[in-house]
Amino acid sequence: MSRDFPLDFHDNARRAATAGRCAAEQGKYWEMRHVMIVNAEALKADNLATYAGTVKLDVPKFKSCLESDKFKAQIDQDVAEGGVAGVQGTPSFVIGRLENDKLQGVRMVGAMPYAQFDAKIQEMLGETAKNAKN
Repeated sequence: MSRDFPLDFHDNARRAATAGRCAAEQGKYWEMRHVMIVNAEALKADNLATYAGTVKLDVPKFKSCLESDKFKAQIDQDVAEGGVAGVQGTPSFVIGRLENDKLQGVRMVGAMPYAQFDAKIQEMLGETAKNAKN
């Protein structure tokens, strides 16, 4: 699961978070997210509309969505939940599970190689298997 955590000091972060959700409405979340990551230094509204066309979105519909505030509450909720999980910057990852609607897991911060994530996942799976036997 991916969550938005637009940082205040990034001028275009909230707009990019909204753009991802607008693209998701048209079934192209991951495609749009990839284009935005590749072009992280150029996320002004006009550029986002161009990227929307690149990933074959209905651009007028996308622009209308982007200009609206329809995802503000959801993005604010993601930020609040990230804060509760100890997230202070991006990228941050929480590997774990929900137990009684509370996240139980480990926070990993920064861009890391896949092997580090795999090692942590394998460790947690081993702990789960061990606890299931007891």
